[in-house]
Amino acid sequence: MEGKCIGITGTIGSGKSTVGECLRRRGLPVLDADACVHELYRDCDALRKELAEAFGPECLTADGVNRKFFADLIFKDDAAREKLEALVYPYLTDAVQEFFAAHSGPAFLEAALLHRIPQVVKFLDQVWLVDAPVKVRQERLVLRGLSREDARRRIETQGDIAALWQAQGIAVTRIENGGSLEQLERRVAVILE
Repeated sequence: MEGKCIGITGTIGSGKSTVGECLRRRGLPVLDADACVHELYRDCDALRKELAEAFGPECLTADGVNRKFFADLIFKDDAAREKLEALVYPYLTDAVQEFFAAHSGPAFLEAALLHRIPQVVKFLDQVWLVDAPVKVRQERLVLRGLSREDARRRIETQGDIAALWQAQGIAVTRIENGGSLEQLERRVAVILE
């Protein structure tokens, strides 16, 4: 896997973060795109200025963005979501490019909506698509505190992202994560070998 830039993605509750943790335990570099975006919201003055100009100063907090403000806005207004993504994704793309450039061996990017950032997809040599049966994903979301109905709705909203990756022309390795952590660890080890 020398010199590979690998994206880790999947639908909600599939276990992307767990795969990322498996890799970190092995000493491999993994960038969590969500955490990176929250750092940008907090620390990137240029992005904060653009967000305030686009959405008003009430969208910001001292340590990032007003998550409730954006959640209320982007889940009901696709144009607002696209506007937010258009502002954030160039900064995220730069951060991802710097991350990959800083590592000579395999490096991983964990991102739920990876398919929606074509500039980042261009950096990738392959994608690991983490998947689990709907029932398992729903149970995981309920354990995180979501109601069954909310979990079901979020799963249905995302749909099947596997089809999106088939059209990308990039190598995709599917990781089934419907079992135990030990089973997942073994699958990751086999893929790494």
